[in-house]
This record gives sequence, structure tokens and C-alpha cells, in this order.
Amino acid sequence: KQLIEKYGFPFENHIVTTEDGYILQLHRIPYGRKTNNYHKGAPVLIVPGVFESSADWVNTGENSLGFILADRGYDVWLANYRGSRWSRKHIKLNPDVDKKEFWDWSFHDIGLYDLPAFIDYILHVTRQEKLFYIGHSQGTSNFFVLNSEKPEYNKKFRLMLGLAPVGYLSNAKTPIVYFLATYQNQIQAFVDRYLLYELLPYSPLLATVAQKFCNDNSPFQNVCASIIYTAFGYSNQFNKSMIPVILSNTPAGGSYKHWRHVTQIYLSGKVPKYNYGEKENLRKYGQPNPPEDNMSKITAPVALYYGANDLFCVPEDVDKTASVIQNVVVNKRIPGFNHVDILWGIDVVDFVFNDILKLMQRY
Repeated sequence: KQLIEKYGFPFENHIVTTEDGYILQLHRIPYGRKTNNYHKGAPVLIVPGVFESSADWVNTGENSLGFILADRGYDVWLANYRGSRWSRKHIKLNPDVDKKEFWDWSFHDIGLYDLPAFIDYILHVTRQEKLFYIGHSQGTSNFFVLNSEKPEYNKKFRLMLGLAPVGYLSNAKTPIVYFLATYQNQIQAFVDRYLLYELLPYSPLLATVAQKFCNDNSPFQNVCASIIYTAFGYSNQFNKSMIPVILSNTPAGGSYKHWRHVTQIYLSGKVPKYNYGEKENLRKYGQPNPPEDNMSKITAPVALYYGANDLFCVPEDVDKTASVIQNVVVNKRIPGFNHVDILWGIDVVDFVFNDILKLMQRY
């Protein structure tokens, strides 16, 4: 709220409850600073990636996609999915007490429950039949799940814009996924023993540390940057001055089960539902192995943008994902960008956002 109002934009907070009881916040910027044409523009639902929140679309000031869209007259809705900083609530469960139950979800559940709740709510409030969808990383996976599992939702999208899209993942080069895959049984045992079902929740302490050690005058700024490069890929596009700002909101929390599911996708070479083991799979799915998401059911127009230096999204995987989706209108690789430059890169407006704006005008 402070961030959005600091730049002179209006802010609204909307509460949405999912079918399985999670209470979520949607942060709305109904119009821009240039015009007061309230409710005139088409609604845009923006869904963040893993450990991200609504703040990540408004934290780079004038170059933030949330603000650019609002100033262009769009009705901007910033999602906060289950378990993240502003959506750590449930009608029955307490995230700090009922840990195993509250955190028992992966990106698949966000696609199946959170997205329909957001979409139906926005279309009801705006009295529109369709909206634009923008997702980063996990936010693209959620979209793929929703439209594979509930294909009737395809007709509710004008256009989907996938930034750093994650569908197939078996060629990913990031050390995070490799580490989780190598030690998955040991990690699961550790998580179960210490009830560490929630990962990297929002921490004011981290924000303070980042402001002290990662600022422009700090000798440790390059160390902070190296940690980010190791996770997401090296790049000259990353604005190191932004590290304290980014880390004042991110990470915003997530579930361990999400990462376990990502690891399963990485190892399988497919895009299966969560694998509970043969016995539980038979009970849940009626078969010993989890069924795959059928991405050929995605018929909404889809545009994909990803960085050439992205360790999560490599060309083989993105192309494989694009090949099974029916209506891919753009599949663009941006030179020199890593996994997060597609949100925060120094030249992201010129290389990605301007392209997106032109495309949105066509739809």
C-alpha cells in the first residue's frame, strides 16, 4: 500500500476466499495517475512467481510493470497466492500451528483453487467477460495447470503473457533444483522432523540486513549480487542498487511441497501432478503413477518471454512447453536476461514491456 501510494497511484485491497478455504488478498490499482477513468480499462490479473508477492510488480518505481499498465489505463489486479506474506490465512487452519495441513500445497493447488477465485472475483467486480493474465515463473505454471484442468477457463482470457515460463523443466540448470533432486529423501526427513513445511517467510530482519550490507556504499554488495546470480543466472541487466528494495519484500513465503513437486517434474521429464507414492496415488488418482497435466487443452492466446541467461527456463524446455500449447503467439528469448531480469532488468521496459503493451493493444 505504502509503495503504491508513494508513487501517486490509488490502492484498493480486496479479499478472496478459495474453495479449499484459503483467504487471499488482491491488491488493485484501478487507474493510473494520468487519467481518472475509473473502471474503463480492461482488467489485468498479475500473478507473481515463487516467494514473490504483489510488491514485486511495483518495486522498481516508474519502470514497474504494475504502474506502467495503470498509467496506460488498465485496471491492474496484483495477486497474492496462498501462504505468501499477505495471504497467510485460512478459514480454519493456523499457518503457525496447523503447519502440516496449512502448507500442504504446491503450485498445482494455486492453479486449481487460487486462480479461479481471483478470476471469477475480478470479472464479477469489473462486469467484464475476459481479462489479461500476466504471470512470472510459477505464475505461468499456475496458468498452465488451470487451463489444462479446467479448460472452460480458457475463454476468460484475452491474452496470457508468460514471463520466464515454467512448464517442462527437465533441462533446468539452476543449482537449487539440482540440490533438491539429489538430496530429496534426506531433505524430506529433515522437513518432517522439524515441521519446516513453510519456506522463506517474509522477514523484516532480512530487509534490515539487505539495507545494511547490499546498498551501493557497501563492500558486500557484490556478494549479495553473486547469491542472486547463482540462483537465477548471471547478467549485466541486474540493477544491484535495487537489491535492498527487492529484499525488503522478497522472499514472501512458500511451501516445501511446492519445491518437492518442482523436483518431481525436473526428474520425470514430464509435467505430472504431485507424486504421493504408489499407494496414495492409487487412492487419489486411481492409478499408481500421477497423471500428467494435459497442456494441449490450453487454447487461450499465449505469449512467452524468457531470458537467454535464465537457469530455470532453458530453450529446450520452453520450446517443448510451447509445442504442446495450441495458441502460442510469441515465443521470445531475450539476450542477456536472467530469470528475474524479465521483471527488474535495467532495459526491461525497452526489451519486454513495450512489446507486451503493443501485443495487449491487439487483444
